[in-house]
Amino acid sequence: MIIKTFSKNQNWAKLCPWMGIIAIALLFLYSKPTEPIFWALINLPLYLFHQTEEHYWPGGFKHFINQSVFCLPEGQETLTDITIFWINILLVWVAFAVFGTLVFVNIGFGLVIIIFSVINCLLHIIQGIKFRCWNPGLVVASFQFIVSLYAGYFITSHGLNHSIPWWISGILFSIIVHALLFH
Repeated sequence: MIIKTFSKNQNWAKLCPWMGIIAIALLFLYSKPTEPIFWALINLPLYLFHQTEEHYWPGGFKHFINQSVFCLPEGQETLTDITIFWINILLVWVAFAVFGTLVFVNIGFGLVIIIFSVINCLLHIIQGIKFRCWNPGLVVASFQFIVSLYAGYFITSHGLNHSIPWWISGILFSIIVHALLFH
């Protein structure tokens, strides 16, 4: 019952801007942009702001995907509120929390977050070009893409050991997860 309420009309997304503000404040409080840990974790708040644009303000991600990408008639849904909830809570929030925690063991886990974000941002940018219009998440994704490229460069050149295996595994992981989402 609570999951249905939380997922209906993406109510969960109303937490995203507030969690993003808290996350960015904590990031600046406990790290500096001169440290690899900062860049390894920068996508945690950025992704929350991205989800805000997708699902809360102005929102419309579900409608865009169902009508523009899946070409469904108005009122029909393949992507539902409950599916969006599970994707964003389990895949993004839980996975980012796990990888974000593992960053303190090995900075390479931050690279996985970065690569996942780059691929997600690229999908938004490609959709914007393909459909020649804004899509929910595009504005933040465009900014996040640039920041993520720099973050990947920074942690690769400032303390990441065995960077090639991390890049390869991060890219493979991100492609597989995105492919599973859109199968």
